[in-house]
Amino acid sequence: MPEEGNLNPHSEHNPRLEGGVSERIKMEILSTRIEESPAGTPGFFKRRYRIIMTFLGLGLIVWIAAGHPPTAISQTEMPDPRNSVQALALDPDGTLFMGTFGNGIYKSRDGGLHWEAISEGLGDPYIMTLLIRPSPEKKPGVSKTIMFAGTARLGVFRSRDAGLHWEHVNAGLANTQVSALLYDSRNKLYAATGDGVFRSEDHGDHWTAHNTGLSDVLVRSLIIDREGTLYAGTGGKGLYKRKLSQENWERLSRGFEGERGLLENFIRVLTLGADGTVYAGTFDGGIYTSRDGGKSWNDLNQGLVNQSIRAILIGKDGVLYLGTGRGVFARSPKDTRWNSINGALEDLNIQSMVIDGEGHIYAGTARHLYKGSAKGDWAPLTEELFHSKKGM
Repeated sequence: MPEEGNLNPHSEHNPRLEGGVSERIKMEILSTRIEESPAGTPGFFKRRYRIIMTFLGLGLIVWIAAGHPPTAISQTEMPDPRNSVQALALDPDGTLFMGTFGNGIYKSRDGGLHWEAISEGLGDPYIMTLLIRPSPEKKPGVSKTIMFAGTARLGVFRSRDAGLHWEHVNAGLANTQVSALLYDSRNKLYAATGDGVFRSEDHGDHWTAHNTGLSDVLVRSLIIDREGTLYAGTGGKGLYKRKLSQENWERLSRGFEGERGLLENFIRVLTLGADGTVYAGTFDGGIYTSRDGGKSWNDLNQGLVNQSIRAILIGKDGVLYLGTGRGVFARSPKDTRWNSINGALEDLNIQSMVIDGEGHIYAGTARHLYKGSAKGDWAPLTEELFHSKKGM
């Protein structure tokens, strides 16, 4: 197992994106503010600016991830990448779980005021996704939930006691970069990996490939609709779907056209609306919607000043919330444009979001976790927690 903190791009535990660059490291670079070109930059040069800045930043992140600590100067100018909040989840009693990219998992029982580290048995502190599900065991003294963590290097970990202890559950999982986890209505568990989709019928004890037509594809996001149709968003090959009656995955592309007719092939996040609408957030092409099972798509980008979509939430009142590279945007069912609700949000580099039953929004960024609402009244929740770990 790689040493903690040594995310080597050449490690066998670090699956690679087409072209040889670690997808996770590339995501971290492109998720920083250096991806933003100066205001007014023409579109032709805008992408080239991002490419240049990507490779400049890549060298720094690889240097840090390989075990070389930042200098005192760089520590004051750049956030510790291990504090990047990549995953958030809420259990039924309101406990908040936070997964970081290098410092493991924390939980809070009071809305983020106090935190507890819960990483015993967690072999990989680079958390990419968290999933909480009602426990199949209905016994006295047994936790009401079962919890899973998908990691960047060592696959899936499971906890049956609300995160106090973790066990490695990778049997049959051929690729151990896990970006998303999902249950269907039949209690089958799916994992999006650096090499397609895998399925478990025993809550993670054993995995089998669910990949016909999808193998050797980096999958970034998963959702399932009411008919049991799976949708898989990939890192470079667009969007796929697979119906219950189908043996093969089908690639969807109609309607995914960005600037100059280029297909939007990096689908970072997927969300399903109560009415069956599929929302697809892309890496740099904004958000698309489909109301006919993916047969046709329309963009929903009016008012967005940044089209790097990192999270999509739907409130009880039908309001849509987007987490982007330039903060949080909201759009009610009556609106025709997105509206910024950044307000007091100090770090606009959103990485993850979750919303509770009272409408409070938790937004994870490259530096902190914030709590706020549609009013823009954001407050940081992790200043003391992350400050104490700075430079570790």
